[in-house]
Amino acid sequence: MRQPISPVPFLTQIPDWRDHKRSTYPWNALWVVVLIGLMAGPENILALSQWIQLQREELMQCLKLQDVPRQATIYRFFWKLDAHLPQLKAALLAWVKQQCPEMQDRVAVLAGDGKVLKGSARESQSALSFLSVFFHDLSLTVTQVEQGGRHEAKALQDLLADLNTLFGESWLLTLDAAYTEQHLTSQVIAAGGDYLVPLKNNTKALKEWAVIAFSYPTENVVVDIEHRNGEVWERRTAILTDVPEAIRAALPDVKTLIRREHRVTRRNGKRTVEVRYAVSSML
Repeated sequence: MRQPISPVPFLTQIPDWRDHKRSTYPWNALWVVVLIGLMAGPENILALSQWIQLQREELMQCLKLQDVPRQATIYRFFWKLDAHLPQLKAALLAWVKQQCPEMQDRVAVLAGDGKVLKGSARESQSALSFLSVFFHDLSLTVTQVEQGGRHEAKALQDLLADLNTLFGESWLLTLDAAYTEQHLTSQVIAAGGDYLVPLKNNTKALKEWAVIAFSYPTENVVVDIEHRNGEVWERRTAILTDVPEAIRAALPDVKTLIRREHRVTRRNGKRTVEVRYAVSSML
């Protein structure tokens, strides 16, 4: 297994904006302290500063520091960093790309979803919300864009260029039902990627066509069975490449129709069945 690459050498390429005559901590050490603190999951900068103080002795010993940054230093760091967001974004994208060079040879599976930044709400302002893209191979968010009061689907165009930069034309973006519209899915295709979106009640007519299509026997079925705490979880995935014309007319780039059936048998013998449908531009 290849060792993960540290993001610190990439982040420290962002120019040090501090007055060097008054700087107490090495630039790389300041980044390391902040990153370690963020991994602890603080809700805000005050909580991050408090965590750093609680771990003061360990951080000083491991990083060979005379002291750790105080709350005022951490606040100034993020305040100044806010003015260097383009450099921060470029550094993080370069790190992700270096982290997974093998993605040039296979498809990157990504999940797009709207997220609210916990702890960002203010008395007169709503919490910050983002459209984020999660990369399963690295288990992290690789890019995101602030919605700025827009519906998350309206922010899609603003992050597609990042995905093309990272993964070229070998990526599949899964999205929720809000994106099952031609003018949105076509943006993904134009950016060089592929999409997978569900057919739900907001596309009732298309979902009905999917139900009809799978009412006939299909040979392309994969069954996955999992035993979990005395329960049996059975998943049946069926695909069709002969997509009904009505669906193709609504979403011209669709190449695959998918039916996903979840069968759960509880310990008491009770069984539940849930069926979902989706479409994808990928074969």
